[in-house]
Amino acid sequence: MSKELDYHFSQLTQQWIHKYLKQNKRILIIWNKKWYNSGIICHDCGHIPQCHNCSVSINYHKDIHGDSFGLCHICKTQYQLPTSCKKCHKTNIKAYGMGIQQIAQRCKQEYNKDAYIIDSNTVNSPNKIKKVQDNIQTQQIIIGTSILTAPLQSRKPDLIIILAADHGLHIPDYTATENNFYHIHDTIHHHQTSNFIVQTFNPEEPSIRFACADKKDAFEQNNNEFKKAHRYPPFGEIVVISYKNEIESRLHNKVDTVYKELLYLQQKYQTENMEIYTTPPLVYKMFGKYRYNIVIKGMAIRWFIDIVYSKLKLAQKWFKLDRQAAGIL
Repeated sequence: MSKELDYHFSQLTQQWIHKYLKQNKRILIIWNKKWYNSGIICHDCGHIPQCHNCSVSINYHKDIHGDSFGLCHICKTQYQLPTSCKKCHKTNIKAYGMGIQQIAQRCKQEYNKDAYIIDSNTVNSPNKIKKVQDNIQTQQIIIGTSILTAPLQSRKPDLIIILAADHGLHIPDYTATENNFYHIHDTIHHHQTSNFIVQTFNPEEPSIRFACADKKDAFEQNNNEFKKAHRYPPFGEIVVISYKNEIESRLHNKVDTVYKELLYLQQKYQTENMEIYTTPPLVYKMFGKYRYNIVIKGMAIRWFIDIVYSKLKLAQKWFKLDRQAAGIL
């Protein structure tokens, strides 16, 4: 996609959409971003409005009447669409990022076809699933999130288009590559079609290359070598001690105190080969509470964690211990 003028649809994608629509065939477009867009940004100062309760940008959507409204996808707080920047008070604010609603709108404008949207909100009950299965029988373009990795019981698509196949690789998660591989591989494999387009800025990325080539064994070998080299599970253990508080300064003081106590115990019990560090989670604030993690990583560390839990009395201090943590760098 680095050679394309259109950020979302490549020239090949557009050609194939035209071709398959003329042949009255079914097209499935996968884009793992719900609603209309990712948020809005001020083009003068760069400010992006965030939720008051959660440290995430406010996503903006369109209702059935075409009116825009803001929504936090974590706490579900709704916001009005601003007319000026809250920080610099200028009016040069624009939307960024494309959600599945906007992709459906584009299909209507460019191909004169109504696209049917499927996401977690449309298939979260048996009755809704049945309704979707009935409705999609006559639809030529279906747009869905990663929930469509597992296909619905219906006629299989003739063409699958996966947009931004490297989108999930940019988060601090050692399982990101693995999750990305299975998202692409299972979407193509489970829908049982050999006609697919996978768009990416990094075609040499192993998770994308192996998924498109249907080389599951080769990917798993490559991924296990990475995990083994960095001592990630199952070749090592990761334990996360988490804490949250409504007062940010108190959060940092509490975490810093426990972190120093852990370093003392590490030295006392001579476990220098163990990594101990602090890091914020991907979402720093949720439901009005700030959050922080202490990560302990190493080989056979359960005995040390038992000592930590009893000596530091973590439960009494409102620290939460996850002995089988995954996805933390």
